[in-house]
Amino acid sequence: MKNALLTLLCITTLFACNSEKSNSNSDANAETIIYYNGEIVTMEGKQGSTVESVVTKNNKVVFTGSQKEARSNYPNSNQFDLKGNTMFPGFIEQHMHPFLGALTLVMNVIAPESWELPSKTWKGVDNEKDYFATLTDVENSMENPDEILLSWGYHHNFHGDLNREKLDKISATRPILIWHRSVHEFFLNSVLMEQLGMTDAWAKTFSEEIQGQINIEKGHFFEAGAMIALLPKIFEIIGPEENIREGLYQMVEMLHNNGITAYNEPGAFIMPTHVKIYKEILGDVKTPMYSFFTPETKTPFYQNKEKGDEAVVKAVEDITTMFPETGKIRFFKKTVKLLIDGAIISQLMMMKGGYTDGHHGEWIQPPQEISDVFDIFWERDYQILVHVNGDKGLEELLKVIERKMKESPREDHRTTIIHFANSTEAQVKKISELGCIVSANPYYVTAFSDKYAEVGLGPERANAMVRSASVEKLGIPYSLHSDLPMAPANPLYLAWCAITRETLNGNHPRPDLRLSLHQALRGITIDAAQSWRMENELGSIKNGKIANFTILKNNPYKVEAEKLKDIEVLGTVFEGNHFPIIK
Repeated sequence: MKNALLTLLCITTLFACNSEKSNSNSDANAETIIYYNGEIVTMEGKQGSTVESVVTKNNKVVFTGSQKEARSNYPNSNQFDLKGNTMFPGFIEQHMHPFLGALTLVMNVIAPESWELPSKTWKGVDNEKDYFATLTDVENSMENPDEILLSWGYHHNFHGDLNREKLDKISATRPILIWHRSVHEFFLNSVLMEQLGMTDAWAKTFSEEIQGQINIEKGHFFEAGAMIALLPKIFEIIGPEENIREGLYQMVEMLHNNGITAYNEPGAFIMPTHVKIYKEILGDVKTPMYSFFTPETKTPFYQNKEKGDEAVVKAVEDITTMFPETGKIRFFKKTVKLLIDGAIISQLMMMKGGYTDGHHGEWIQPPQEISDVFDIFWERDYQILVHVNGDKGLEELLKVIERKMKESPREDHRTTIIHFANSTEAQVKKISELGCIVSANPYYVTAFSDKYAEVGLGPERANAMVRSASVEKLGIPYSLHSDLPMAPANPLYLAWCAITRETLNGNHPRPDLRLSLHQALRGITIDAAQSWRMENELGSIKNGKIANFTILKNNPYKVEAEKLKDIEVLGTVFEGNHFPIIK
């Protein structure tokens, strides 16, 4: 796969497939390119606005307008014939996790839904019997008896209860690690726990909060119990260098195939030993996308809160020095991520009305801690991104933001409500009043609303997840994201999810909450750039902006809604260089 991808991406300067260099007569002007003979959607001006021609020089757009004027002003330019296809601003993946995506997608994927990867397609398994049968088949197929069985995709609402006793029945001698579909939970069998020294005595070395999210008897670790206690123990198991490399190459190929030219990882988890690998693969000149990162605050806050606010800030800023300050792989400055409540895919988000089956949600960072962290970074003019999934979690978050706006008002703070799974109409109004923005994962409705209507939430709340239309109606800036591996990192598919609200079973819960086509397309272009404070550089085709484009077979504004996800991506242009997709 690595060699195939590198071969594909080595075509950076050839402008293959559509470029007609025969019209160029001057090597001195070889960096100037005229794009023409297609529908060029700028995402500027009115809905679906197009221009006849675009000219780029080096890595910037220098002209948009008529083809005649372009040829007149730039007579010796290279010619890029779009051949009737559509050119869009480069698609933006507002929020995803390359580390998690790289690791989960090189494991045995046994998930409720199918996953199509460059290397293979994993068929969905949506019931308990088939899940354990598939897991058993995987174990039986492994030749080395000492090799660990790693699998991602288990979901209790589909696959039933899981614990170390059930995993011991799969194998009492082979170590087994199951990563929950949410990536916020793990299950281990007895032999692996013994190898790692995971006992009651070990668990008691952590705080009471973390101990409450560790179940030694069941071999179950979730939220802080997984992130703080377990992950350091298992990191070398799930994240060896060969897995990271294979996963990152696969991820880059997948993102490119889906037309993505820039993404951000909020709350980036990057081991120091992996910095070199990230620079080598993501920073390679042949990788046609920006890789941006936002530091997390949970670990720096826990480790430094007794030393004072400046120590917490310094710890966060130290994280950002992993990569250069400029270039295609870097940390955003003056931006941090917080996590308030549990994962929606685990049904551990904090809900005001509780759960129909009697279980309860979990805080990742309790409201008081969120308030303390806001006090540190709000006063220093940071943009704050907050992972929040439950309406109770959102309620507590909005109280904190409202307090800060009263104590220390800020203009254009762009505090970002991340994921936006469960909310009320009153909360959406408050989001608008407080000047926040929203980045939502519309896949929640597609993949989980049917099941959550049966279990945990009930129909009324499950059907109202991701209130896209309510946000759009109030004019709140609204982007879409996959949170890979929570959803496929496919912008057109996410836009389809948002505008159709179609589930995997073909249902359409709360069609009144559908996003408009135009806003969905803004959500993967200009509004996504706005959420990063990069609207003057990315997200639309305009003079002075970076020459990042996505080339499509059809114009998304001119196809039926149900066909939006099926539009073929033909290639991308990244910083003025063409990267065709080779089937």
